[in-house]
Amino acid sequence: MSEQFQGRSSHGQLEKKFEPTIENPKHTQQTRNINVTGVNRDSKTIHYPKQPKQIQIIKVPQRCGSNQTVCSVQGFSTLTYDDIRPKEKEESVINKIMRLFTREVDPCKCLPYQNNTCIKAKEWLGNYDTEKLKSKYSNLLESKCEPKIIKQINLDVERTHPLKNYPQKLSDLQQVLSAYSKYNKIVGYMQGMNFVAAGLIYHSDNYVAFELLRKLMDQLQMNDLYSPMSPGLSKHIQLIDYLILTKMPDLYQHFCINGVKVDMFCASWLFSLFGMMIPIQKQVKLFDCIFRYGWTYIYQLIIGFLLYHQEILMSEDMTGIICILSQQNYRIDDNELEVDWDELLDASLNVKISKTFIQEMHMRFDTKIQTFKI
Repeated sequence: MSEQFQGRSSHGQLEKKFEPTIENPKHTQQTRNINVTGVNRDSKTIHYPKQPKQIQIIKVPQRCGSNQTVCSVQGFSTLTYDDIRPKEKEESVINKIMRLFTREVDPCKCLPYQNNTCIKAKEWLGNYDTEKLKSKYSNLLESKCEPKIIKQINLDVERTHPLKNYPQKLSDLQQVLSAYSKYNKIVGYMQGMNFVAAGLIYHSDNYVAFELLRKLMDQLQMNDLYSPMSPGLSKHIQLIDYLILTKMPDLYQHFCINGVKVDMFCASWLFSLFGMMIPIQKQVKLFDCIFRYGWTYIYQLIIGFLLYHQEILMSEDMTGIICILSQQNYRIDDNELEVDWDELLDASLNVKISKTFIQEMHMRFDTKIQTFKI
């Protein structure tokens, strides 16, 4: 069983193939807490991680299409969106009185035409020397950039729909991406970075947005995702596949039956950190949680997003599923599918995923063999 992902970057066309680890049949007697059975004879034994520090060995059929695969998942309880939806708490009398005499102040009231750094961006950045950051950013802008990278950046900036009505912000975005491509020559520029940077530029001056992008890339170790051939993509896809199996076994089974694979809908979410999906005005909570919890929150948000749409996804075939999960349906200017992003971003924090477990699994992933080491 192989899976493919195709993407395009400043380095040209790339194609990434990965296969789950196939265990020697002699060892298939280990770990049988979970039962996944299928009628397809051409089945393989695949490694999935088991919290906290083990690898779960599960027997699953190959995903060869709806007419060849029947999968029955047992041993996991299914989450619903109601399980993670924030519960309304009764307000105390004291709080009601205090609210009457105090005015709530939103810490971020940024608008796309503003050119300053808001309190939230300063919080994400932490302590910094303004003059040093400005000098560093200016020096990068003055240095030369490869023409093919500049060409790709210019093309993608025009496609960055959250800022399409604000020419000055698009110009700022082009400068920040150009500066970062010169700073990180290993990665250069990769599609998806424009949406991440756009969300940061919305809240800050250019030099601060550049530093926030650099900090985010380092904190999330995005080099292995954005580098040529995207060696880290398989790591995230396999973990997300496992999380869907353990948190939403019914949906996982439905995906198997309809031949839906995680990389069919999830790659763009990872490359843009949901910047393609979430309206830019709603991304304050997103960056708050990403800077605080890292990849753990991104996985929580993916599970939360699937839970939000679980009922309708269960009634669709492959075409319908991919259509529902396509970022094109959530573009700000289209509003084809309404999502309460404020609630969903909060609700996703209630998806129970151990940060320690995620860090452990990331450390155990071998990019050469594209699997997790025991």
